[in-house]
Amino acid sequence: MKEKKVSVKVTGKGEVLHPQDKNNPKTTQIQFRVSQKDKQILASKAKANGQQKLSTYLLNLGLNASSELVEKAVEQKIEDSELTATLRFLRQSLIHVGNNLNQLTKKRNSIGFLLHSEQRQVFLLSEKIEALCEAIKEKI
Repeated sequence: MKEKKVSVKVTGKGEVLHPQDKNNPKTTQIQFRVSQKDKQILASKAKANGQQKLSTYLLNLGLNASSELVEKAVEQKIEDSELTATLRFLRQSLIHVGNNLNQLTKKRNSIGFLLHSEQRQVFLLSEKIEALCEAIKEKI
């Protein structure tokens, strides 16, 4: 069987351009949405880099991303997931405190007064709400 040579073009910027290869056909499609402005920016960058197709430009960017760039993206994803977990915990705490405050308010409205200990509890709950709101603001 005769082997077919596949040439690979290397640009001056160290990017490898992969030709359409029969041994590695492009059969899977990736779709994502961008704004019209972002699409225009990407298209102009593709043209500036000598790429005819935007898809070829994006493929080369993804395949030739530096390991430093990939590590940075992974670190960002970890930070985002930790932030999400923290915010979820703060939200649950806020819901819990809000429920307690609602119960005391309902009692106050039904019988017309609260005991001194219950009034103190309302004060402490309101302080806790303020602290949780501040914690959420710091994380956002």
